[in-house]
Amino acid sequence: MQVIVISESLIIRKGIVEILSKESCVDTIKESHRYTDIYKDEYDLLVIDLNKNNKQYLHDIEKLKKEKNIKVMVLDFYEDRVLFSKCMKIGIDGYILANIDSEDIGYAVKQLSKDKKYYDAELIESYISKDENECMEDLTKREREILICIAQGKSNIEISKELFITEHTVKKHTSNIFSKLNLKDRIQAALYAYNNGLIGF
Repeated sequence: MQVIVISESLIIRKGIVEILSKESCVDTIKESHRYTDIYKDEYDLLVIDLNKNNKQYLHDIEKLKKEKNIKVMVLDFYEDRVLFSKCMKIGIDGYILANIDSEDIGYAVKQLSKDKKYYDAELIESYISKDENECMEDLTKREREILICIAQGKSNIEISKELFITEHTVKKHTSNIFSKLNLKDRIQAALYAYNNGLIGF
């Protein structure tokens, strides 16, 4: 396979190149900090470090996969479940987290070279499994409104002013939301809202 590794971090690029250069399925491997370099040559596999600062590349990657016969493996150093969900929807071939062992990175690339896919086990499990408590129908209309506000990063005070209710009522609804959806905090609530289409990416 002809491989290109794209990351803004020199350390990440060098590390991935060193690992993949030992794999027999990799014929040539290049590295770059610019996404546009993907168009300078023909590649079989793009390994790209995606994060909150460059997730706009998702649209370009989706277009790239439609135009070229290329596989894409995403490196995620933040365990971004929203990003993972989006990647799944556009047909990303591989998705690995920062805590993965070097041997597993090699294994992932081998799987992709055999036209198979490779995703982090924990992320794929959370993506395909639905807990009984994670049921949107359990939420009242007001709770959905508050969940959307939470996903937008609004504080309890801001939510109370926007919905014309007391801060105490907001806290009570928030507690109910966490209980019904089996969530631990506002971050998980925001991810849930994104994953279930209540708010845009």
